[in-house]
Amino acid sequence: MTDSIHTIIRRAVNPADVCTDGRYTNPRTYGVYQLPYASASASRFHQGNHPVRLQELERKFGVCTLNFLFLSKEDAEVVASALNGREA
Repeated sequence: MTDSIHTIIRRAVNPADVCTDGRYTNPRTYGVYQLPYASASASRFHQGNHPVRLQELERKFGVCTLNFLFLSKEDAEVVASALNGREA
């Protein structure tokens, strides 16, 4: 990976800058979500299509926070992995 995690995070977009288009957003976005410490999940940070993944995590765990929103799936994967303490 040539970009540092901080460089990737600077590419995050503001959720207010995208609009819902059916089940997804326009343009398509990918979120990095944080679960509470009390969850039984092995990983605290998850990523996926926004807002579908957010809704799935809220149904499963009750609460979930959107930390970052990206236009690139790869950026979301790298950030979630780094926040979970693993190398991408």
